Amino acid sequence: MFLFKKYFFIIIVFLSLVNCISCVSNNSYSSVDNYGWMETDQVRTNEWLLANSQESEKILDALPWKASIEKRYRELTAYGTEPIICCIKLNSNNTFYLKRTSKHPYNRLFVKDRFGKERLLVDPPVGYIYNLYPSNDGKYVAYAISENDSEISSIKVINVKTRAHLADSLSGITVSNLVWANDNLSFFYHRNNFADSGHRKSGTEELYLHRLGSNSDKDLAIFGKANIENYQANIDQYTYLSLSANWAVASVESSISGDTIDLYLTDSTSLNLENKHWKKIIDRKQKVTNFLLRDNWLYLAKYNNFSGYTLSRLDLNHIDSPEEKIIEWKKGELTRFTVSKDAIYLAYYESGKYKFVAIPFADLHNSKSIPVSDGNEVTAIFSSSDHKEILFTQQNWNIPPKIWQYDPDSQLIEDSKIIKDDVSLFADYESEQKWVKSNDGELIPLTLIHRKGIKLDGNNPTWLTAYGAYGENSYPNYYDTARLIWLEKGGIIAIAHIRGGGELGPKWHHDGKGKNKINSVNDFIKCAKYLIAHRYTNSSKLVISGASAGGIVIGSALARHPELFAAASITSGMLNMSRLDQIPIGSVNFAEFGSPFNKQEFKNLQTIDAYLNLREGVNYPPVMLSVGLQDARVSPWQSAKFAARLGEINRSQNENVFIIANQEDGHFINYFIDIMAFFMWKTNITD
Repeated sequence: MFLFKKYFFIIIVFLSLVNCISCVSNNSYSSVDNYGWMETDQVRTNEWLLANSQESEKILDALPWKASIEKRYRELTAYGTEPIICCIKLNSNNTFYLKRTSKHPYNRLFVKDRFGKERLLVDPPVGYIYNLYPSNDGKYVAYAISENDSEISSIKVINVKTRAHLADSLSGITVSNLVWANDNLSFFYHRNNFADSGHRKSGTEELYLHRLGSNSDKDLAIFGKANIENYQANIDQYTYLSLSANWAVASVESSISGDTIDLYLTDSTSLNLENKHWKKIIDRKQKVTNFLLRDNWLYLAKYNNFSGYTLSRLDLNHIDSPEEKIIEWKKGELTRFTVSKDAIYLAYYESGKYKFVAIPFADLHNSKSIPVSDGNEVTAIFSSSDHKEILFTQQNWNIPPKIWQYDPDSQLIEDSKIIKDDVSLFADYESEQKWVKSNDGELIPLTLIHRKGIKLDGNNPTWLTAYGAYGENSYPNYYDTARLIWLEKGGIIAIAHIRGGGELGPKWHHDGKGKNKINSVNDFIKCAKYLIAHRYTNSSKLVISGASAGGIVIGSALARHPELFAAASITSGMLNMSRLDQIPIGSVNFAEFGSPFNKQEFKNLQTIDAYLNLREGVNYPPVMLSVGLQDARVSPWQSAKFAARLGEINRSQNENVFIIANQEDGHFINYFIDIMAFFMWKTNITD
């Protein structure tokens, strides 16, 4: 009997340990997770999410102002008479691009010759074209197309002259990254051998060579586990290839947290050989983040010790020779790095100042500054190795994108007239940047967009957002007309450029990752308090939102200081960070956030785990959680557990936790109209 009791006790302890996924109760971690079943029972979890979503949508659809939001959203996002053009590729005498119009609100592939004559090449009956790759001679265009918003796509090839598709169709493409070979009859591409099976993370990401007209099943893997020692297929998931006449350079980085890269070198003339040998010439410890290959020179952009970058070059004919420094700067992110026929083009921040320069190959130590309007940023550069001229896009928070043409000989900047911009929409609004002191004294940039002459009476509805991860720069990289719906109601848009992002250089990222991730949360909370203290708004008018890794910040801020906010919205959020290893992109995020298998890092993850830090007896503001049930990055149960726990704590409050879930959606979802209606409701904005 004693033995029975002993073993029975051991079984009970074991079962408790199996379910030991910490929760917070009365400010301390407990050992039982009442919603742990949501991680393993996907069918039941999805049913729970969809059932709650139906109830939430009924409530939101009944809001009297939602119809007017939908109408205004359609007006602001309509294409009107002007098309949206992207993915411009300059090639020989042709310009290739993707275009959307009001009649065709999806990407179609066009070509325009040197006389300005435009021809439609591809109008896809289904799917979404997201990139294109003209052959070097301009005879063919390969393009990447996905279906049903899938992150897995295929590559198709078209003859430019006849508009006929070739028989070639390659599937299982995770990152297209296609490079045409010098013969213009073959190309190199990136493929995951398990992508189509639904087990992408178990697959091997490698570079392949495909010859036009051949069976893709027999394509040769030229770079991968057979060629590289210690190649980590489950982590090294971004591989890029660059070619010159004599050399091939391949880069390897993590698919999520890879802010530095390894570089491998081989001669380009024998890439069609099996078991091709590659020599590692740059290790990640050397802090290289970007590279360009030009003739026999390799141009490297790397982090320096001043939280900025150093640009140098390496002679590939004398690989052991020291690098030649070209330019360097302090405290600022490199935002654009590309090459034309005669020069390198850089766009970057240096100590808060924006710079756009050309560095001629003929005089590398004499960079030429290219004027950019005050407050604007270069958000794209379109160049080609056989063109001296470049095209670049310039825009701001309140200024729509415009494509300019730059001639390096005359240094003349002219309107390309590819698209027309309408600056009138934001004529009554302005943007400003404030600096907010965080807990440790660091100054955090805070962008504010509002009506000119706004009154600081503490009563303005304010929508505060943040991301702060992977070194991503959230300075003005897109122009969003939909923001006007909030601004027209007297609202303020606020963007907190918290640590973990890349706005102020590599150190800014470092100081908001891993053990320092709590800085991101503290920065955000300080920005919220700043808005209240300086009478932009008050807690009953302040709403917050974030997506994906931004959910860490929004969820944690909500858990720590619920009294500051009127409502919150989290989309595809990472909300249960101590269970990071259990989501599809978990292992590739260990470098960014920490590993649950390391004792100290696990403690750090618990600190930023929004789910764990929810507390009994606390009055949390209303929260909307949006998820796609086909999310292949952040598992929907992360949002489900957070919603269930929050609903349990706030069970006495009706209409406090809202869920929007869709059976077909993946990670990248957009429920802007629902979020807008929800925020207007919770801040008492009248229609």
